[in-house]
Order: sequence, then C-alpha cells, then structure tokens
Amino acid sequence: MRYNNLMCLLFITIFFISTTSYSADVNIQDLQKRLQEKEKKLDQREKLLVEREKRVTLLENELKNKQKELEEIRATLQKLYDDIKGAEDENIDKLVKTLSNTKPKSAAAIMEKMDVEQAARVLNRMEPKKSGAIMSALGKTNPEAAAKISEKLLPPKR
Repeated sequence: MRYNNLMCLLFITIFFISTTSYSADVNIQDLQKRLQEKEKKLDQREKLLVEREKRVTLLENELKNKQKELEEIRATLQKLYDDIKGAEDENIDKLVKTLSNTKPKSAAAIMEKMDVEQAARVLNRMEPKKSGAIMSALGKTNPEAAAKISEKLLPPKR
C-alpha cells in the first residue's frame, strides 16, 4: 500500500510538472530577473555601506586626533596653571613673612586695602598669634573689612 501511495504521488507530480512546464519556465525567468534586480540593489547598498564605513573610519580617526590635541592642550594648560599657582603661592609665602615681621597696626592697614580672598589666604598661612594681632588691629580701624576677611577664613557652609 505504501508503494502504491508513492507511485500515485509520483504520477501526480509528473502530471503537474508536465502541465505547468511553460508557466514554470516563465516563472523561473521572472524569478531570475527579480533576483538579478535584487542583487543589483544589494550591490548598491553594499557600496553605500562601504563608503559610509570609510567615512566613519575617517571621522573616528579625526576625532581621535582632536581628542589627542585637546589632551595635549589640557596638559599644557594644567602645567601653566600649576606654574602660576606655584608662583602665586611663593608670592603669598613672601607676603606672609613680610607681614608677620610688620607691626600689627601697619599690617592691618595693608590688609584693609587687599582683596578679601587674598587677605584671608595670607592670614590663613600665618601663625595664629600674628594673624590674631593683625585682625585685632584691623577690627579697631575697619570692623567691616575684618568681618569680611573673617568670613573667608571660616570653612564653607554646607
């Protein structure tokens, strides 16, 4: 029975193929044309993708170069900042020594004319006994300036 079923299926298949062979040829040719068109489109897309990949690679390299340049500039700026900060710290240290050896009343008169931030930095680096004497003298001549400088000496509020 199995053999009969297979034979029957074979005959049906041969009959179907023989009756539709012309339309199958047409369909095959049509499919070949469509396949070729799709291949052309895929080739075009592949070319576009290759071009885009090239552009992306170029842009990535350009970005890497720019990043490298920026890092070099940042390093240069950091070095300049450190140099300036070092020179500024050195100048403040000299001013601290000078004002520490000046009479408190004279040092207070100088501090009164200074920028509040700078005055606070100078006082912060002095021995507490010297800075206290200067602030005492400043408080007598200009309490507002003494208060502003004192505020800068306090830790920042949270």
